[in-house]
Amino acid sequence: MRPDDVPVLALLRQSMSFHSDRQRVISENVANANTPGYTPKDLDEADFTRALRQELNGSTAGNRRGVTMRTTHEAHIPSSRATSAGRSWEASDTPDSETTINGNSVVLEEQMVRAQETRMQYESAMTLYQKNLGLIRMAIRSPGR
Repeated sequence: MRPDDVPVLALLRQSMSFHSDRQRVISENVANANTPGYTPKDLDEADFTRALRQELNGSTAGNRRGVTMRTTHEAHIPSSRATSAGRSWEASDTPDSETTINGNSVVLEEQMVRAQETRMQYESAMTLYQKNLGLIRMAIRSPGR
């Protein structure tokens, strides 16, 4: 059984992937804070939420693919598989509240707030992932150990 066979772990991995990609985009914005004409970018969180909702509902790109239970032996614990690997997110221009004379619209304070929010969301998903793995380890541990 792979960790992605457990739907909640697959969704948490997708969440961590999204927040990691968003952190990369924010760091690019900060790196270009003095570049003339640069417009900051961000990942669309609504797109991410929509993708998670589709995973939970079991449909992607118009295909109905419910999360189904399957086993190879009647004594096996049923598992389901939610595939989320390979999802890429598109960065779009999102100008901050101010634009300087040279046309740069990166406001470092706003980027730092976004970076902090993204870090907290990533860490929350990572903590939940680790706790779920701990529960799985505890469930498969033999009695008395």
